[in-house]
Amino acid sequence: MDKRVLATAVLVSLFTGAVSGVGSFMILNNIQNEGRSFVADSELEVDFVEESPLIESIDKASPSVVSIIAKKELERYVGGSPFGMFGFPFNDFRGGQFQEPEIVTEEREIGGGTGFIVSADGLAITNKHVVDDEEADYSVFLTDGTQLYADVLGKDPFNDIAVVQLYRDEELSDKASGLPVADLGDSDSLKVGARVIAIGNALSEFDNTTTAGIVSGKGRQIVAGSSSPFGGGTASRLSGLIQTDASINPGNSGGPLVNIFGEVVGMNTAVADANGIGFAIPINDVKSVLESVKEYGEIRRPYLGVRYMEINPEIAAEFDLPSDYGAYLQDDLQNRTLAVIPDGPADKAGLESGDLIVSLGGKELSEDINLQMLVRDLMVGESVEVEFYRDGELRNVEITLESMETE
Repeated sequence: MDKRVLATAVLVSLFTGAVSGVGSFMILNNIQNEGRSFVADSELEVDFVEESPLIESIDKASPSVVSIIAKKELERYVGGSPFGMFGFPFNDFRGGQFQEPEIVTEEREIGGGTGFIVSADGLAITNKHVVDDEEADYSVFLTDGTQLYADVLGKDPFNDIAVVQLYRDEELSDKASGLPVADLGDSDSLKVGARVIAIGNALSEFDNTTTAGIVSGKGRQIVAGSSSPFGGGTASRLSGLIQTDASINPGNSGGPLVNIFGEVVGMNTAVADANGIGFAIPINDVKSVLESVKEYGEIRRPYLGVRYMEINPEIAAEFDLPSDYGAYLQDDLQNRTLAVIPDGPADKAGLESGDLIVSLGGKELSEDINLQMLVRDLMVGESVEVEFYRDGELRNVEITLESMETE
């Protein structure tokens, strides 16, 4: 048989096998170079085009991601001596005269973060600690380089969430419109092991940086300190978080965590001390904040007025608790914080430190359902039945939810 005919027959056989799922290395490995061609014979040329779901997801989500830059008027000393601020004269050898430094004011960049647009008319979401300085001005940049300006509408005291309104002018009089909007997914249905992508202004320098990983855990609790210069060095306790190994760097704060379909399932909010661990606020927690701003023009949060530790079977067994899951109310003596906030809804209903809440509104707390999720879905002023254990006895009480004060 002619060698040319034999070679062509072998190539056709391999290609046919690839189409049926058992052959070509090139097909199975989804060559990731758009437009790359492989010529195996003068009469046979096969083109491969990248169709990666990751790329499609990034392309879908990226236009709605914004970089946020904070600027502030700061004083600095010019000329003279730094000791002039303490009243000490300085000998200026150039003129042989004693003088004190001159104080000048200039606008300087003091930090940055990330956000994402949730309405075409300019509502955007970011972390509270990204826009926490009330004296700062916030510039926002779209992926195409367009500069906008942000007015902070509300900061959630219950979580590290803030809502901002974007404007086209620095005077904040011309609201933005026609903006690309993020597609919000369902974080409650997110599974451990699911592929996710973090997008953000990494290190406040590299905008639209994308990193991929998986959901490493759900329902995490951490104490997050602000790494931003305008965060004031404050720390807050965050719970119900998504844990991921997608790299989240300073500056990513407020950016979206998206699933393989390009839907936002979380908002990046903190980086753990250990390498390779990051956290995100579930997007369903963000949705209720957004709806509050749309309806009332501010954040209104229903709250029980309790601080608690989430219980799992291991903790329940260690401390001989009557339920494998629940919210254990416990005073934090080290930080001098009470489990039941004085004069709050739970306090008025008679809950105490040491109580173990096991259901709210007829829904039991479980591995997948925590107290925060149940309260999140309720309205301010709504009355709800709470079941709890006290001294091993199951009790119930009705609590009327109140509005948490917002900043």
